[in-house]
Amino acid sequence: MRGSNVWTFILYGLMFDMLNNLWRPFAVVFLERLGGSAFEIALLSALPGLVAAIVLLPGAILFRKFTNKKRATAAFIMISRACLLVIAFVPALPNELQPLLFVVLVALMNCPDALSQTSLQSLLGEIFSGTTRGQAIALRTKFGQAIIPVVTISAGLAITFIPSTEEQRMIMYQIFFIGAFLLGLVEVWIFNQLKSGEAAFPREGTLEAAPLEPSPLATIRAISKDKTFRAFVAPAILFAFTWQAGWPLVSIHQAITLGATEIWFAVFALVTGFSAFLSGPFWQKLLRKYGNNTVFVVAAALLALNMFAFPIVPNVQIMTAVSVLGGISAIGINTALLNGVLGATPDKNRMMYLAFYNTVLNISLFIAPFIAHLLFSLVGNMYAMFIVGGLRFGATFVLWLSQRGNE
Repeated sequence: MRGSNVWTFILYGLMFDMLNNLWRPFAVVFLERLGGSAFEIALLSALPGLVAAIVLLPGAILFRKFTNKKRATAAFIMISRACLLVIAFVPALPNELQPLLFVVLVALMNCPDALSQTSLQSLLGEIFSGTTRGQAIALRTKFGQAIIPVVTISAGLAITFIPSTEEQRMIMYQIFFIGAFLLGLVEVWIFNQLKSGEAAFPREGTLEAAPLEPSPLATIRAISKDKTFRAFVAPAILFAFTWQAGWPLVSIHQAITLGATEIWFAVFALVTGFSAFLSGPFWQKLLRKYGNNTVFVVAAALLALNMFAFPIVPNVQIMTAVSVLGGISAIGINTALLNGVLGATPDKNRMMYLAFYNTVLNISLFIAPFIAHLLFSLVGNMYAMFIVGGLRFGATFVLWLSQRGNE
């Protein structure tokens, strides 16, 4: 693969995973150390979805005007990584401002991040053919799952054992945010090495916007009427809503109920990533033999089972063991979601299709944590997770019904 687009895509993915796992696995603990509450933990999950839902469709329309979409994508990636430098200064501000400001900055960072990742998804549809695309995504995910635990456990050990005071621990977090920014510079450089045909990555000034291109409103109407697209997106969004609703509940259980520190969050990531890496060949074999829909249904069912296992976990040690199931199911659902939506979108106007899909997905991401917090307030965290688990099984059944006979 050396020198190929697949290899370059894997390297890009490794940089993406490394910089994000220097800080994202510890975001909830960092927020708690800043004085964040359970509601602010829910906001940390919800607000990025709201920001992405607002900007994605206008951003996709803007991208249609760019003659060099690859360069525009790289620029938005760079803006997103620059936000990490701003976040690094949050601990230096007044204490009462820190929790909410951190949540808001993470949400605002999702604006360029959502646009760049949606554009990247569109470009992947042009860089790789259908068969190669599925394998490239699976390999990128597999190698990413191998590097994630190494980065996360190293960061967790550093945050836990190097600082001797809370002030020093905050300095360590600042170093990680700055380090993530520097890795972002390498990420952008590798992204720029991806190669494709002249039609996909035109040289600056060689391709003008097509004069007969349909209006954005006409394109959105066409998207809403596309039966192939709707057949995948509707059940996928329904399941994604139940998946997203569980995130803040699990975070609250780990950070507040079980009292997990940075090192334990690193251990969770290590076990999850290692199990995901080992299960990669299984998902690839299932994808080749039975198709993407089977992968989707099996992974969705396993994710539903997670929500019945996590609430009865009494301590961080057993949570570590149960995290194996989370790693196995997460790699399957991530592969199935990305490969499925790319397969359901046509070559023409793919960016608009993906923006529409990601807008709906992020509206779900915004609403789901508030529903989860409402359940948490009404029945407590344990029963809230049981309810979400039941909803996941229901969404999995709807997904199975909708996709029968499609492959």
